[in-house]
Amino acid sequence: MEAAMRWLVGWSSTASGPVPPEGRAIQPVGAQLLWSDPDPLWAVGDWRPDEVRVVQADPFTRLAVFGCCGATDEELRVGLFAARGGALRHLTAWPGSYTAVAQVGRRITIAGDLAGARPVFHTDWDGGTAYATAALPLADLIEAQLDVSHLGALLACPDSPEAVGDGTPYMGVRRVPPGHALVLRDGARDITGYEPTASLAVAAPPL
Repeated sequence: MEAAMRWLVGWSSTASGPVPPEGRAIQPVGAQLLWSDPDPLWAVGDWRPDEVRVVQADPFTRLAVFGCCGATDEELRVGLFAARGGALRHLTAWPGSYTAVAQVGRRITIAGDLAGARPVFHTDWDGGTAYATAALPLADLIEAQLDVSHLGALLACPDSPEAVGDGTPYMGVRRVPPGHALVLRDGARDITGYEPTASLAVAAPPL
């Protein structure tokens, strides 16, 4: 029930500056604001102080880490600079169980783990993209209906993740595949793998 008790939630909007209060689309109840518009990020629920850490190089280059992470603040900064250059793997290389969210200008990167034990979800919202580490808050946000086909596939093939793909029990809410990161810029999103993949094909021996 951890995902139901605490999660992170953020929003990548198409706005170019601060959003006026009457126009803010996402305002989680009882949430801790970690950084603000135009791409705000919140921690929701019962997090211990050492489980929500934020380091920054400047006001527009910063990293939030949720969960138990064994890296020092200096190691987090090194990882942030590496991610700024495109080396997203560094955001998942520290010991522990955590979710990392990096902001570099208007680019937001949320790295999922290799095993999918700490999932990341996303959905279209108000011309941009909302994301969270729990699917239900996003489903509530968009008033999503249950995805009956997803539930059917889950019941029919409970041990085959490929049967459900990136779907969730809620229509319109998608899951980032393990080993991938959700990259957002001005509301637009991209799903990119951060682990190199090797082909399993074996060349035929020469005749």
